[in-house]
Amino acid sequence: MVGGVSVDQISTPLRRGVQVLGGGGLYAALAAATRTTVGLVGICSDHPLAAGRPWRPAVSDAGLVTLPGRSLAFDISYDGDGQATYRTDRAADEQYLHPGQVPPLYRGAAGFHLCALGDPVTQLHYATALRAMSGNKHARISAGTFLARIAADRSCVLRMLDACDVFVCSAPEATTLAGVTQVADALMWLAGTVGGPGRAVVVTDAARGCHVVTSEAVYRIPTFPRPAVDPTGAGEAFAGALAACLAEGDELVSAAGYACAVASLVVEDFGPAALLHPDQGVLATRVAALCRSVVEVGS
Repeated sequence: MVGGVSVDQISTPLRRGVQVLGGGGLYAALAAATRTTVGLVGICSDHPLAAGRPWRPAVSDAGLVTLPGRSLAFDISYDGDGQATYRTDRAADEQYLHPGQVPPLYRGAAGFHLCALGDPVTQLHYATALRAMSGNKHARISAGTFLARIAADRSCVLRMLDACDVFVCSAPEATTLAGVTQVADALMWLAGTVGGPGRAVVVTDAARGCHVVTSEAVYRIPTFPRPAVDPTGAGEAFAGALAACLAEGDELVSAAGYACAVASLVVEDFGPAALLHPDQGVLATRVAALCRSVVEVGS
């Protein structure tokens, strides 16, 4: 997993100013660790909440570098509809990421996932370098980005789709990438864009679940209905769990069902606590329920 570990301050209509461990890299890595062995590469906050690196029982962090003075990385406020406003955004710190941070012991991994890394150019450079340095020619590379990154540099994000085996985005990101207004039109456009066996785009749609888009078919997987206390990190947790399942050889649709179940754990409380100590029985029950609910919606 390539991404960061931050400390976030979260405000919702019910609670304000909750400080928790966060960062796309941490959410993705902990989610992946529910399924496989994980190494984490990225930039780490020097906030006291990160002291002792409480994720270490689950995640190897030999590629994690701490930057002095990077204490609070994100201050995020959600309104009643779940829309986020970033009052503080230290994503620019990810400019210090470079492929040379990937330790040799990680380079033979079965899969790599790139969280949103500052800007699409950095992410594309990383994807290209990982493909070249990987000691496993069958390694799967997945990635995701943010809406603002797509709006700022759509052409580079389109190149990311070609550089990755699997690309993960939200419904608003998919419509922006496709240049349309309706999710159904975006799914149709993506189905025509995805090329080759094993390639896919997975579109998450919050409480409505996700769509798995390949060149042959489009599948819909519902979400597991849970109250969303804090939606922060759910998207990266989904992507991390998906990448882990694919690295373990799971079929794409069942991997997406597992990822939906993992994401449903994350939104139930502030921060990634549910991933630090996941209830495997609850997770297995949700996975089974979601995988029974998969439907093909297009071909």
